[in-house]
Amino acid sequence: MKHTSVKLGRFFSIPQMDKRGCVKTLYTSSCDTAWNYEDDLARENFLALGQQLGISLEDMVKSKQTHTDIVKIVTHKNGGDGILRPIDEAKAYDGLITNEKNLLLCTVEADCLPVYFYDPVKEVIAMVHSGWKGTVKKISEITIQKMRATFSSNPQNILVAIGPHICKDCYEVGSDVLEEFRRSFDDQELKKIFTPKNQEKYLLDLELAVKITLIKNGVSEKNIFSTGLCTLHSKVEGYDFCSYRRTKSKTERMLTAIMMK
Repeated sequence: MKHTSVKLGRFFSIPQMDKRGCVKTLYTSSCDTAWNYEDDLARENFLALGQQLGISLEDMVKSKQTHTDIVKIVTHKNGGDGILRPIDEAKAYDGLITNEKNLLLCTVEADCLPVYFYDPVKEVIAMVHSGWKGTVKKISEITIQKMRATFSSNPQNILVAIGPHICKDCYEVGSDVLEEFRRSFDDQELKKIFTPKNQEKYLLDLELAVKITLIKNGVSEKNIFSTGLCTLHSKVEGYDFCSYRRTKSKTERMLTAIMMK
């Protein structure tokens, strides 16, 4: 299912999640690319975001991403992590879960796939960074398992949105990536996820791989939404998105975030 997105100031949101009035989702464009603690303009960008959302920097938590399958449960005690203070790389995590309101969970991407989770019954949210390594490690599955174990979430109630990422027509990978996927996906699934381009290269449908994982873990297909935007080539109202494959920038990133109100 592909859907259009709604602009929110300098940021965009996912209407299928936000229309309930209980959550706020967002992702940024190439206008604002500094979101890591080390970036000179990151604090300024987070302050501007907080002003739009009516929250402080202490009401935000950002991941420290190293392509792990680690998903951390956070509370307001973690407020400011990754924004006001750095996170030790030894304690890195690529996903966040909370059941607390007015706490913005943040990840960053530049072609990788952002996954937003919302359980409206148990009132739990999660924000996950899922590159190909995280997808092989089934970080979305781990997120659902943690939501179930800690907050008694029923996967059938969970809404999931997939944000902008490099699409299946643009994401060229080598046979080494295909071999890594064999660890987590069967042959039939691999035939759907990978399209041969030549003897050495394949096109990878990262979104489909994540959807397969979600559905196998009990998420209803009708509850999975996608922006349908590719970070490499899509534009919305003249804005494009951060893409490492397009710019080769090691610092420019797109912020993706979710918060319960």
